[in-house]
Amino acid sequence: MLKRVRRLIFGLLLIIVMLVMVLLITINIPFDFFAHEKSNNDYSDWMSETLTTDQRIIDIAMLGAHDAFSANINLFSKTDDFSASGIQTGVTGVLIKGFSVKQSKTQVSGVTELLKAGVRYFDIRLTYNEDLSAWYTTHTYFSNDFASVLAEMNTFLSSHPGEFLLLDIQHVYGIDYENPLENDAAFQEIRTLFATANILDYAYGNNSKELDEITYGDITTNKTQAGIMIFTKMKNDDVDFWNYWSSIYSDWPDTDTPETAYACLESFSQKIMTGNALTGAVSIEDNEFAINASEGIRVLQGVLTMQMDGEGIINALIKWSLLDRARDFNSNLIDQGEFSDWMMAMPVVMVDYADTNYENFLDRIMEIIIEFNENT
Repeated sequence: MLKRVRRLIFGLLLIIVMLVMVLLITINIPFDFFAHEKSNNDYSDWMSETLTTDQRIIDIAMLGAHDAFSANINLFSKTDDFSASGIQTGVTGVLIKGFSVKQSKTQVSGVTELLKAGVRYFDIRLTYNEDLSAWYTTHTYFSNDFASVLAEMNTFLSSHPGEFLLLDIQHVYGIDYENPLENDAAFQEIRTLFATANILDYAYGNNSKELDEITYGDITTNKTQAGIMIFTKMKNDDVDFWNYWSSIYSDWPDTDTPETAYACLESFSQKIMTGNALTGAVSIEDNEFAINASEGIRVLQGVLTMQMDGEGIINALIKWSLLDRARDFNSNLIDQGEFSDWMMAMPVVMVDYADTNYENFLDRIMEIIIEFNENT
């Protein structure tokens, strides 16, 4: 009798172990089961072809890419300990890496492809890669050598006068902004990368006009050259770098539920339209540089975010990957009846998987953006 019980217990344990192994193998399959749907249209020159020189840049609608340069993240990418959460490091990080990679990769295309797709706002996350002695774009895992990103960007800018980009250095991980030595050293290294790639040749500085006075004609010298504006939270006195806290409103829904995200976007929109929103999306007590959001760049964060709890993990497993989730959400987002109102308040529409044309998302959003700019 005791032997039977032992055999039964052993058999049950074996089944549990096998089920856990199957589950781990399944959730760690590192690829998606859909093909990337590309648009047949080239939006490389949409700004020069549709905008007028007197339009203020803070009013111009455009498509933005969230965690823009994460397309190279894969199963073999090195973990960035500064941006990864605890569960994504160490032994647990190894056990769930395939799953974690699928929740970290937000774009499938590189710089040139995103630019051809019409993306003009880039959300950038950086960490210094000690192993390769270079600054890398990152989102839990290292993705692209930032120097190569800027070089490719420069090639596009040199060939497309009349286009302008907004570069939002959203995070520089591993750096304490309040530590002058750390902050200044990192800033100078990053600035050198921009200068070496000749990107600063296109920079519109913060010493000429107030942000809400700058026009499309100003930033592109009346369509004769490309332009950029660079925003950072790092402390500096450089004229080529704008203070993020006094320039950008970009509040975050922080949910994996579409209905909750829509409710957040409605709330953000109302705050802006009633004059109760500040740049930096924080209270004035927390941000000494804040100005009224209506005088800054206003970003609609059309993204869903995995929640690090039981329900959130289950939802992530059901949706398989962040890209798969974004593929559906992007199309549904612009179908919302209130979307035009949200866009009026927040003209920069920033999404994951920005260049998917699933259900004609890219062509539809670019049509909406161009029509918005022509009629507003």
